[in-house]
Amino acid sequence: RIYGNIDAFAYYYVDLLIGTPPQRVSVIVDTGSGVTAFPCRSCRHCGHHIDPNFDFDRSSTGKWTRCGSGCHSTCREGHCGYHQGYTEGSSISGWYFKDMVRLGDAIQRNPAVRVSMGCHQDENRLFYTQKANGIMGIRPPGRGAPTILDELFADKDHIDSKVFSLCLAEWGGRIVVGGYNASYHRGTVQYVPLNAGGYYHVPLTSMVLNGATLGTRYGTAMIDSGTTYTYMSSEAYRSLKGGIESYCRNHGSCGATLRGNCWEAPKGLDKFPDVEVWFNKVKTLWVPKAYLYRKASGSRWCYAFEDDGARANTVLGASWMMHQEIIFDLRTSKVGIVPANCPEFKSRPEHDANLDLTVPTAPPLSAQQQQQLRQSTSQGEAHASAPSTAVSAAAAAQQKPKHNSKEKRSQRQQQQQQQKQTQEQ
Repeated sequence: RIYGNIDAFAYYYVDLLIGTPPQRVSVIVDTGSGVTAFPCRSCRHCGHHIDPNFDFDRSSTGKWTRCGSGCHSTCREGHCGYHQGYTEGSSISGWYFKDMVRLGDAIQRNPAVRVSMGCHQDENRLFYTQKANGIMGIRPPGRGAPTILDELFADKDHIDSKVFSLCLAEWGGRIVVGGYNASYHRGTVQYVPLNAGGYYHVPLTSMVLNGATLGTRYGTAMIDSGTTYTYMSSEAYRSLKGGIESYCRNHGSCGATLRGNCWEAPKGLDKFPDVEVWFNKVKTLWVPKAYLYRKASGSRWCYAFEDDGARANTVLGASWMMHQEIIFDLRTSKVGIVPANCPEFKSRPEHDANLDLTVPTAPPLSAQQQQQLRQSTSQGEAHASAPSTAVSAAAAAQQKPKHNSKEKRSQRQQQQQQQKQTQEQ
């Protein structure tokens, strides 16, 4: 499960169970970086987050990463250390360690994998003030130190392909490692080329609204779930914003009232136009409830895209990803894009370290089988004629025993490697 919301959190996040016995930490899902890290109890300058700081001394399976051949970074205070900084000034630094990790909380019963992670000793600015404990960097494998994605893909007993997917709703969503969930789809998956040279770059060529092309400069485009909004050049921004407002002026104001960068839409967004987003010859749709985000729970919707300057490239952030399943197929270097009814999760379960974490071994029920089971139960049958492969609801949410969960992130990151200026040591 993924949790989060653009307005309330400004990011999407997922839970991880770390160590033995398991301790829960919340981490922003970030396809634009590679470090998975969070505050530890020993942190000298860390903020207050929604989960307690990880207590390394309580885990019987945790081991510090030593300096030397096994360290992909520099030595800090006798530990293999890391430092990662971001353009807007926030940064994290600490020590690497390895421990057992489960994606999602105990109710999801995902398998444990031994993973290298970071234990913050210092965090500042957005990392210090955000509610989520840390960050889960899932940039493309192969650049620098192994990511948590590399470690999950190495779990051949439970993962049979180098594919993962993100499906973000207004509140929360779902992450699947090892495949995707076709039951959410409202159309056909369309694939576009992926240039995974450190980031998830895709060939964005144009945006079209009501038959008119919006701007011509989109530069290099990357998919970055850790960036809240969608960032683009000044020309593209003005064309998109102006195109939406021009359409609404000619169509009854789209049933809404424009106030600055927000619309008061008491009757909803049904009259707003879709925006066609073209990747070479592949057309996808950016729907109004994604390029606009709701303020609180009311009828005020604000633009979820930003002007990043005259020479900026394009960052397809969480606002572009919403209400689609984005499938990262690293086997074929393609990204699948499909409209989807992504599941919503607003509240997290209470963490119970004593819950049964046994991984289900039976395959999940199909949608038809689940419907048959519900029908037979509602008819009061003593024993429903469900197939012998029935498993728990938590397991049925998975296509096979794969790592499912949820994520989000509140930091603005910029697009290029030069703009993003991320340092990974």
